[in-house]
Amino acid sequence: MKLIRYLFLVVSVIEIAFEFIPGETIHYITKPLLMPTLILFYKQSLDRKLMKIDWLLISAWMFSWVGDVALMFPGENINYFLTGLVAFLITHLLYIASFSMVKDKNPAPILKKKIWVLLPLVAYLGVIISLVFPAVKPDMQLPIVVYTSVIGTMVVFSVNRYKRVSDSSFALVFLGAILFMISDSLIAVNKFLCHDTLFLARFWIMSLYIAGQYLIAAGMLKNENPV
Repeated sequence: MKLIRYLFLVVSVIEIAFEFIPGETIHYITKPLLMPTLILFYKQSLDRKLMKIDWLLISAWMFSWVGDVALMFPGENINYFLTGLVAFLITHLLYIASFSMVKDKNPAPILKKKIWVLLPLVAYLGVIISLVFPAVKPDMQLPIVVYTSVIGTMVVFSVNRYKRVSDSSFALVFLGAILFMISDSLIAVNKFLCHDTLFLARFWIMSLYIAGQYLIAAGMLKNENPV
């Protein structure tokens, strides 16, 4: 298990490092390896047979792989971006499904009692939409709104795991969901608002994305009562 964890770390470090070197072919090797090594790490860390929740997570990482590969091809062809958008949209839907699977139904979801905890999330997504929306073409506005809503829902479902799973599982998954959301936000801001000129954009996007995916995997592994 430790060997696979280190392998994922090495692949991640190489991928992030070579984001700074345009045209390097190593990037086309390391990025497609991220999700397969994460899946391998998750599977080898389990001390039980694969369950429904595990297959949901593995499927999420498989669609993330599709998104990773699609977004490796920049340029004016919007189809690559849309393919990545759809792949990650499915990833977030699968995360929503897996985050909702908690064996302990008591206490009730925190958001039923303290809906105000979502105010920072709503404010953040509102700012992102207000910045990006005017900068995108009309045919891209609806996909951006849908995607933003889905990733916001994914974060909401991570919040609703509070006190329904172990504290460590909740904290890791919640932090991972937040980092994933910020990474996606930076992609939109860099592409549509800054036109690929955001300072160190590729570094922050990949660093936050990799950390977010890993923390979600690590947090789900700490779920003591999977269903």
